[in-house]
Amino acid sequence: MPAKPRKFGPRLTVSLTGSDYDALSILAEKGEVSVSWVIRRAIEEYLANHTDDVEPTLPLRRLQKVEKAQ
Repeated sequence: MPAKPRKFGPRLTVSLTGSDYDALSILAEKGEVSVSWVIRRAIEEYLANHTDDVEPTLPLRRLQKVEKAQ
């Protein structure tokens, strides 16, 4: 039996704080959508606003170096 085609691309697993998850759940409930939908929408908006940035607004490399040093 052929595999069922995926509606979306690759899956991603992330860990959230309880308060972040609660906030996402409230937004999803208000909009009558899933938490996954809210997260996909947030990612789409972030990418649309930052795709042309030469340097990302988040200092990811610097943050990772600081975390490793601790």
